[in-house]
Amino acid sequence: MKRKGFDEGQLLELIAGHSVRECKAARHGERWAVYVRLGGPASNWLAVRSQREAVRTWASLDTLERFTRGVGIRAFVVES
Repeated sequence: MKRKGFDEGQLLELIAGHSVRECKAARHGERWAVYVRLGGPASNWLAVRSQREAVRTWASLDTLERFTRGVGIRAFVVES
């Protein structure tokens, strides 16, 4: 089974274990989403999920940045 993303609890465990290699913020419709990559450049980007949706979204980059800072993501790139 191919993984499609991580919920917040799984993301916290991955960050604590230094498994997250890269993070990006990208548009998901009119909102913003966070994607992480665990391996090298050839690995897939995986979405941060919510309990109700396949992709958790934020209304603005400011709110997304507060979330990433709160879970321990120090840097991410923005893809518009």
